[in-house]
Amino acid sequence: MEDCPTMRAVPHNWDFNALFEFVSNPILILRFDGVVEAANRSAHETLAGVEVGSVLSVLGSGDADELLRFLRRCSTTNATVPGALHFRTGDEVYERLRCHGARVQLQGFGGGPLILLHLHSDGLDRRFKILAAKLHDARMVMQERRRRVREMQALLTERERLLARLEEDAAARRSAEHERDVVLARLYRAGQDERKRLARDLHDHAGQHLVALNFGLRRLTPHLKELQARTDLEHLLKQAQDVGEALRRVTLALRPAALDEFGFVTALRHLIGEWSRFTETTTEFGVVGEEITLSTEVAITLYRLTQEALTNAAKHAGCPSLVSIVLRYSPDQITLMIDDNGSGFEADAASGKTLVAQGKLGLIGMRERLALVGGGLDIESAPGSGTSIVARVRLNGSQGNDA
Repeated sequence: MEDCPTMRAVPHNWDFNALFEFVSNPILILRFDGVVEAANRSAHETLAGVEVGSVLSVLGSGDADELLRFLRRCSTTNATVPGALHFRTGDEVYERLRCHGARVQLQGFGGGPLILLHLHSDGLDRRFKILAAKLHDARMVMQERRRRVREMQALLTERERLLARLEEDAAARRSAEHERDVVLARLYRAGQDERKRLARDLHDHAGQHLVALNFGLRRLTPHLKELQARTDLEHLLKQAQDVGEALRRVTLALRPAALDEFGFVTALRHLIGEWSRFTETTTEFGVVGEEITLSTEVAITLYRLTQEALTNAAKHAGCPSLVSIVLRYSPDQITLMIDDNGSGFEADAASGKTLVAQGKLGLIGMRERLALVGGGLDIESAPGSGTSIVARVRLNGSQGNDA
């Protein structure tokens, strides 16, 4: 008897070849058409004419049909199918041997379904059951793995779809926020232009009329001989002066003329000096770095912020003895720091909702005005430790010479 052909390697987590040869009874692996894919040593020794790649030898055409029917029955179920077939066991010798067939799927044989055929005479061999069970379990494991892979692929596809939708929503939100910022910036500039126009009209028209009124009243003085008349005239002059002073304050609140006439740093220095004189509070003002010409929006915003901070220090800081203002220039940023040694407050109370609830809108206005010019505001404070306000505005190519 010639040696049996070498078995094909089967990539499983157990040694299929060793187990295949370990079974003492004949075992064959067949295709559904009866062609032999593999046979163990016992099959080569027991059956005559077993050749890999050829149809299994049976008694006659009737038995060949019976073999094909048996193989078809095996292919339609996961269970082990019993049967009995005539096989040639020697020269012109045929025996009817009992057999069991089971459908298997082995990667080493192309991955397609095959039939594992076990021939015996003493009942189903226990080791054949182990082999069939392991083959069945391996097939089930592979099917479960394929099912899980399909589920993971579906989940990944859904995740990618959701991420794409989130990115679209984020892009739409960013676009809407940009458009909102552009509109707010235009409204802010329009408001500042309107303030400038009103301040100029008040100065040029109402201011000039008040000056003319003062001169007219003073020309009446030599013509009044009664003391009461002179007293009344002096009272009218005082009222005219008070109106002029109020008009000047309103004009400065609308648009500080010093910004247009002398520039940002000079206007800021004048504002701090006037506040120090009015409140009798010591102030320090310093400029660090090389001065950069700011755009109108940035200069007005920082000027108004300083006004608001000084007003808050006078109203809420408990009469601080010192207020320090530092203006720091850098190539890409301008920083305004305002510190006082007043009573301070809980910095956590400076959140937007808390300030609105308390009716304190000054700090909210600071933040909003800074945001419109690309800036931010930080506030540090604690009871008894004073308050520190830091405003930062990014500088870029848009900073022109229109301040």
